[in-house]
Amino acid sequence: MFTRSILALAVVLGISSSALAADATPAWNEIMAQKKLTACVVPSYQPYSAKDASGSWSGFAVEMAKDVAKSLRVDLEFVETSFKTVVLDIQSGKCNVFFGFNATPERALAIDFAGPLYTLGFGALDRPGFVPKGDHWADLNDPSIRVCYAVGNSSEQQIKRFAPKSTQVALPKSDDCALAIMSGRADRYIDGVMASMGARAKNSKLGPLHLMTPNYALPSYAGVRLDDGRFQKFLQRWVEYNRGNGNINYWLTSSMESIGIKPESIPPEVTF
Repeated sequence: MFTRSILALAVVLGISSSALAADATPAWNEIMAQKKLTACVVPSYQPYSAKDASGSWSGFAVEMAKDVAKSLRVDLEFVETSFKTVVLDIQSGKCNVFFGFNATPERALAIDFAGPLYTLGFGALDRPGFVPKGDHWADLNDPSIRVCYAVGNSSEQQIKRFAPKSTQVALPKSDDCALAIMSGRADRYIDGVMASMGARAKNSKLGPLHLMTPNYALPSYAGVRLDDGRFQKFLQRWVEYNRGNGNINYWLTSSMESIGIKPESIPPEVTF
């Protein structure tokens, strides 16, 4: 992956990832000087984030960014990213923060994190006519089963770990995986539960939601640049406050409801 390339280059040059950012202005100073917070968002990834025809953004990651900017008393700008490039986008200063991905040890070598924002398991959607052996991760560990994931998504790590023998269909975007199972290019598409439910809300032709078991729920964080840590410390306090008083849960559930996912339709096994 690209993070490995960046870190490998740093090793060759004899410098650390923190040294790579040493000459950069700390995010806190940059935000305060410009009076602007820049948040990376993935387009068409409901209920996390989505942009309509007028250019307006919606989704719970968008609501979180809005509240952080409000707390900082600064303006807010959104910049498009992808799961494949978001670490580099944060590290390079293209954006100050990204809400909603896993703090893997590899990523922690390149960027910093605040959280967790919430904890979430994985859901699956199947191509029409596909009858899975079951919904255990081990049931997918078969070369005859084509499993789709978006490159850089947390589902990629889980599939490679628990179903390494499956035929893996790695595509740039989650929307591509939804199209892949509809066209028969893949048998099963795996993503976080909320993203799986979001994909199904966008396309009624997609089949029922399957919850992967065991439920290896992973915590999701806000990612920030490695620097003097001032912005990360602020964001950590923001997360603790808003998770404790229920705001984060409200942003999650209300964003899901805005795309047609009613609270009562969320499986009882799904907790945030």
